[in-house]
Amino acid sequence: MAEEIILETEKRNTFGKKNKTLRSTGVIPVNMYGLGDSMSLQVKEDTLFKTLKAAGYTTPIKISVNGKDETYTLVRNVDRHPVTDALVHVDFLRVDMEKEIEVQVPVTLTNQDSAPGIRGGAGVVTQGVYEVTILAKPLEIPSELIADCSVLENLEMYVFAKDLNIPDSATLTSDEEAQIAWIQPPRVQEEEVVTAVVEGEEGAEGEEGAEGEEADSESSGSEESN
Repeated sequence: MAEEIILETEKRNTFGKKNKTLRSTGVIPVNMYGLGDSMSLQVKEDTLFKTLKAAGYTTPIKISVNGKDETYTLVRNVDRHPVTDALVHVDFLRVDMEKEIEVQVPVTLTNQDSAPGIRGGAGVVTQGVYEVTILAKPLEIPSELIADCSVLENLEMYVFAKDLNIPDSATLTSDEEAQIAWIQPPRVQEEEVVTAVVEGEEGAEGEEGAEGEEADSESSGSEESN
């Protein structure tokens, strides 16, 4: 079992616009809900950042409130500033360690460069789905699921959600036929480039034609004046 992650928090008495002042002191407002009453808490920004980096959305976090252990939770929502990307607010969901819960798990591609279907420049491996939903007990949730691209032998093959390395203790609840990865033929990219070049040439010809017409018009006007 991995080392337990504990987040030290304090009860929060600021709400609404007053949370802006709280953040200016390096403290982030958080909420904990589920399996009981909701709790308004606060935690130091640097501590919260390190905890989120270590746990992600799939590792249980034990939250301590005012020095007392509270319960296990999972990160449910992280709000960040749209410009600075600084932490603004985080929601934690209490979980029963003995009961299964649905959670989204990130999907990581592996062996892209060894996929037989890309040989000779036939194409590149493309990822279509970046996370899937599984049902599992909190301590049995994997941090990521692996999509092995070495099975992509040609342009007609796909890695589906059902092909992921889902643990026996977990159940896939997303669409089993969701296309995780495949080989994208290069001609699609080439067609886009060609189209852009053709449109550019047509635009240039149109400008030249317009300049020629203006020149003819000026010449004609000069002859009439003479």
